[in-house]
Amino acid sequence: MNTLRPSSPKQPRTRAATLLAVLVALGAHAPGLAAAEPDSSTWYVRAGAPAGGTGSAETPFDSLARVEAASRDGDTILVQPSTATLDGGIALKPGQKLIGDGPAVIGAAVAALPRITNTTGAHDGDAVRLAARTEVRNLVITGARRGGIYGADAIGTVIAGNDVTGTNQQCTDGFMIGPFGLPPTLPLGASIPALPDFITLNNGWAAIMTDFRTAAGTVRIEGNTVHDTACGDGIDIRALGTSDIDAAVSRNTLRDINLGLAKLSVLTIGVQAGDQARLTGRIDGNSETDIATAATGLTNVMADSEGVFINPFGQAHLDITVDANQFHNGYGNFSANGLEYATTSGTPDSRVTVTNSVFDNVTGDLIENYNLSTGGARQSLTLKNVYAHHSTFPGAALNSVVPANLGTCVVTTNFGRAAHTELTIADSDFGDCSADGIGLIAYTPAGNEPSTAALTFDIRDTVLGGSAANGISIRNIGDTAVLHGSIARTSIAAARESLLRASSSGGRIGSAAIDLSDITLDGKAADRQAVQTELMSNLS
Repeated sequence: MNTLRPSSPKQPRTRAATLLAVLVALGAHAPGLAAAEPDSSTWYVRAGAPAGGTGSAETPFDSLARVEAASRDGDTILVQPSTATLDGGIALKPGQKLIGDGPAVIGAAVAALPRITNTTGAHDGDAVRLAARTEVRNLVITGARRGGIYGADAIGTVIAGNDVTGTNQQCTDGFMIGPFGLPPTLPLGASIPALPDFITLNNGWAAIMTDFRTAAGTVRIEGNTVHDTACGDGIDIRALGTSDIDAAVSRNTLRDINLGLAKLSVLTIGVQAGDQARLTGRIDGNSETDIATAATGLTNVMADSEGVFINPFGQAHLDITVDANQFHNGYGNFSANGLEYATTSGTPDSRVTVTNSVFDNVTGDLIENYNLSTGGARQSLTLKNVYAHHSTFPGAALNSVVPANLGTCVVTTNFGRAAHTELTIADSDFGDCSADGIGLIAYTPAGNEPSTAALTFDIRDTVLGGSAANGISIRNIGDTAVLHGSIARTSIAAARESLLRASSSGGRIGSAAIDLSDITLDGKAADRQAVQTELMSNLS
């Protein structure tokens, strides 16, 4: 970074700029005039610098407002290290780079660092406001009134190597989840017509957040540390309208993400795609640790906290891959999860693939695959080489009436009369869960039109152990058109209730098929034909 000097002139853009350059050369400029280097591509700013600086390395600006006013599209702004903090925030122009000078800030043990904040109402309280093709690197961003870094339709952006903490001090709402509904008669085993969506969850504004409505392009968020949020989420990406976005969220470390006052949900990493938007993305090599801990704040006890949250709705198309994710210690209420993939409404078409990942120790379900839409949503979750262990909510006692959201290792639901939901699990290890090991629920609302609802699953080469309720539970309610599944080369052990359970009520299944092969139950090879016959009988 120190090699970037204000000695890379651009061509003068106006006669006035040329004249001003001559005046500067003659020493005829007023003290502190921002145009000391009118065609410079690099500007410097430092908290605590003497007033009247010209933006050079030797005489940096003393405020973000001055460097924002002086800089132009495509310029580089270097924030020099200081023991003080630059306040007021900054709105970048297209193509600009905002870079913290000096060594890497993450893990730094020195007092002087490139620090910025925004405790004012400027830029809506955001410390950094993105524009298209901007980069934000190597900054300490702390105590912002709203977001640490925020962009709207800011495509081609890179956010890398920053330490972001204490954001959303004014507790502004950010992501809204829903509205969505839940079938109230599911505990009764009865199907009724779909009710209007009536549940909405609000989240606090994220430390790093990007919004898209009309843009098409990319965003990269990589190698940041986000921690100790004052009121809200860690990293959020939202694609709405007609936007078409490819996102990469990689190698970020997130910890101590906190629910705020009058908020219902908190997301460590949140992804939404709605309306007619298209969103593809990779969430790779991230870690989420100690989410919504009670020691940080009493409001966290009531948090619906999530490690990774993926939410399609409307008519969106979404395709997300999660790889090498490490989630440890998620707290809050019974609905806290390690990963939640939830279609809340509409007819989106979405796929999520999770590989080589760990989800360990959470209050509620470790992994949720929820197709909650009462419409014709398509949803597909694949888990490969995933370790999901230890949930704590005592859901087994309620499992017979509330078979989801209370501590199952992996739960999948299909709640629409025309919805299709798929679950594929391979080479995975689930256990020590306070409800079911794997729960599969087909709830088809009553209606006059023919049902095309379908729930399918494929579980293979997987180990399930230590469930407080059932090892695998398959439940149908209503007139589901298709319920097909296969379980192969899988071991199920130490379930306090049934190792394999199936039931159906409130309607009939048009086509039911369960295929078993090479199943081990409590360490013994299962009688495939006998078990399969029993399951099919319970579904008929």
